[in-house]
Amino acid sequence: MHQLVSFSLPPTFPPEAIPAAGAQFVAACWPGMSRHQLLGRARQRGWQPSWKRLPHLATEDDIDIYRFGLTIDGCVVPLIARMRRVAGVVKPSRPPERDERQQTLF
Repeated sequence: MHQLVSFSLPPTFPPEAIPAAGAQFVAACWPGMSRHQLLGRARQRGWQPSWKRLPHLATEDDIDIYRFGLTIDGCVVPLIARMRRVAGVVKPSRPPERDERQQTLF
């Protein structure tokens, strides 16, 4: 099992090229999400996600790097997902509690 640590973009893909829906998707994700949760949320939005391990980019023993491609309105967004390997069975991660006072900030 793997859990999300963080997202990044390849150096050749500028952050301003991400469609607004993609930026909102990334902002709504949280550390600890599973691959299943990430792919499921992308499919719920009608996107066609792709998932491919990139073993040549791994730098830490317990971290695997994946290309998490999202096709959003015809734009392919090549996210890079850093995923931590977790031993055993782990319950699906729940979204963190959000402070209602900050909802108007977004």
